[in-house]
Amino acid sequence: MRFTSRMSLVLPMAIHAMSTIEGATAACSDGLVNVVFNGPKNSSQFPEKFSKMPVASNWLTFKFGTAPKQIPMLLDNKETVKKAIDVINGPNPPEYLLTFNEPDHDYTTGKVRLTPHNASVLIKPLLESPGKHTKFIAPVPAKQMSSWLDEFFDECQCKDFFAAYNVHIYRGNVEDAKDEIKTFHDKFNDKPLWITEIGPGNKTLPCPNPPSWDKTTKFMKEIYAWGQSTEWIHKIFWNTGNQITSHVDNNVCNSYLLDGNNDPTPLLDPFNHLTCS
Repeated sequence: MRFTSRMSLVLPMAIHAMSTIEGATAACSDGLVNVVFNGPKNSSQFPEKFSKMPVASNWLTFKFGTAPKQIPMLLDNKETVKKAIDVINGPNPPEYLLTFNEPDHDYTTGKVRLTPHNASVLIKPLLESPGKHTKFIAPVPAKQMSSWLDEFFDECQCKDFFAAYNVHIYRGNVEDAKDEIKTFHDKFNDKPLWITEIGPGNKTLPCPNPPSWDKTTKFMKEIYAWGQSTEWIHKIFWNTGNQITSHVDNNVCNSYLLDGNNDPTPLLDPFNHLTCS
C-alpha cells in the first residue's frame, strides 16, 4: 500500500479551492440592483412583473404602497403623510420610505411643484412620529444640483433625519452619468447615495426606433459595475421595468425590461444576470 503524506493531499485541494473561488461568477452586492415601474394606473400588475426580475431586491413606483419588496414613496399631500405615519408606526413598518419625488419641477407647468418651505411644513408630522424601524430617504429633486435640497434642509433642520441621499440620472453615455453622480456626491457626501432612476435616455434626444438594445445593455452593465465599486452607492433602480405605452418618455424609451405585452425585451436576461463586475 502506498501512503501519501497529509500535505500532499491538502495542497492540491487548497489550490483547487482557490482556483474555484477565483473562477467563480461575481455577484452584485446585496440590495444594489432594483427596478422602477411606471404607472401607476396598472400598479396592481407590478408585483407579477417584479417576479420576472429575481436579481432585483426591491421595486418602486410613484405612489404610496406596501406590496412585498416595494419601497413606499411619500407623495406631496397630507393624506399620504398621514398614511405613512400610520404604516411606519404599525405592526409591519417598511424598512425604507422614499420622500418627495421631484418636488422642484411640475412637468405640466414647468414650475416648482412643492417649495422647500411647504415641503418642510408637510413633512413635519412625519419627523415627529418617525417610528423605530423605518429609514428615510431624502427628497430627490428633478435637477439634482438645484438649490431645492439645500433650502429644504435649511427650512426643516432635518438633514440628520435621512439615512441616504437620492438622485435621478439620465445621460446617453456612462461617463456623463458617472460625472453627474460624482458631482452630486462631492457636495452631499456624508451619507450613502441611492440612484432611484437611471437610464441611458435623454429628453433632448429622439427615441431610437428600434431601441438600441446592445448600447443600453452595455450602459446597464457598466453603471452597475461602477456603482458597486464606489461603495457609497447603496441602491440603483433601473428605469424601467415596464414599457410606458400611454405616451413617449425619451428618458426610458430604450430601457424597458418588459414590453407593453408583458413580454421580455432583450434587456431582461442581461439584467437578471448582472454581476456588477
